[in-house]
Amino acid sequence: MSHHQFEDDLAHLERIIPQLAADGPFGLAYWRGRIAALEAVQASLPNGARRVTRLLIAFKRIEKRST
Repeated sequence: MSHHQFEDDLAHLERIIPQLAADGPFGLAYWRGRIAALEAVQASLPNGARRVTRLLIAFKRIEKRST
């Protein structure tokens, strides 16, 4: 994954995850997979690891609310 693609995907997830509801158009497993894919390349941005960690924390809160 290129640096530009990583930045685009990360920015998209940062916008969408806070608005995510368990009954959204995609299941929670889909969004978990999108975040997991970024974990593998998080070092491509200087602050990538911090941003991915923030997304994971937000997503875990969403998962707890939906159970």
